[in-house]
Amino acid sequence: MLYPFIKPLLFSLDPETAHHLVINLARLSPTLGRLSGIPLSPELSVKVGNVEWKSPVGLAAGLDKNAEALPFFAQQGFGALECGTITLRPQAGNPRPRMFRYPEENSLRNAMGFPNAGLLKIARELEHFESEIPVGANIGKNKDSTPEESIDELSVMMATLEDDVNYFVVNVSSPNTPGLRALQEKSYLSELFKELKSTSKKDLYLKIAPDLDDAKVIELTKLASDFKLAGLIATNTTIMPERGAGGISGELLLNRSRKIRKLILAQQAPLELIGVGGISNFQDVLEFWKDGGKVVQLYTSYVYQGPSILKKINQDALSFLKKHQLKNLEEFFSQRSIRDFV
Repeated sequence: MLYPFIKPLLFSLDPETAHHLVINLARLSPTLGRLSGIPLSPELSVKVGNVEWKSPVGLAAGLDKNAEALPFFAQQGFGALECGTITLRPQAGNPRPRMFRYPEENSLRNAMGFPNAGLLKIARELEHFESEIPVGANIGKNKDSTPEESIDELSVMMATLEDDVNYFVVNVSSPNTPGLRALQEKSYLSELFKELKSTSKKDLYLKIAPDLDDAKVIELTKLASDFKLAGLIATNTTIMPERGAGGISGELLLNRSRKIRKLILAQQAPLELIGVGGISNFQDVLEFWKDGGKVVQLYTSYVYQGPSILKKINQDALSFLKKHQLKNLEEFFSQRSIRDFV
């Protein structure tokens, strides 16, 4: 594995500088993705909504915002890839510095503010990307758009990307755009979902914050169910004012995020739940399976551990199937009433 050798160099740089260096290297040399990645195991593929994930571990939004290094990440061993957050118009984001590391806690803080190249450029990247690995587009509003304008913006983005992605994620839960989290309200989301469901036939997810109270989580779960969304993604980053502005990801987020995931799954709504937030090993994945979930996404743990995290989780998942004499993950998920072996 190359990552243990280059990680000290990357961590000696400003976090955002290191991020751009990695993305540029991955964009220019996608073959490195195969050399440092792992082959996918057919036994670990799983159906999520209408999409076939090639493994239960996907790449979370935020790492490849502009979809420029997807050929690299498609060869790392991820079961699905999510790009974005994409806005209709190019957006610079918040002033730097806006990314911070907490190495002792395997966590990050970001105050990025949706920096991205905008819909038209990212659409071209997605149009030219060909892979069996499914791709999701995480979409959000421009900073200066009103809530009313944002509904049209998101609809235009979905219509434009309809033929080039497998699912969509609406991001109204980032803490880094002023007023964005206020859009996690039933009145706004009802109008939004009504419009977006008439725009696209692809699976649609809502990504929610980990800082909501229980009543709000239950309300959003019911709303997603009422509008027949494919599901929810839980969760986005968390606010810790004592750490500074922005959202915290990684191990510092795990407990808050896990609490939200458990609450959603306890509602037993006809929804998929993609788990993200603090997941860093197979035991975390197994806990999510025990609660009723299927697939997870990684970002911060991938930054700290590199491709080896995918190898470890996939190996442990295969060992789990073998130990319990299961042919594949689908067989395991079909036996949800038999929880003794987890």
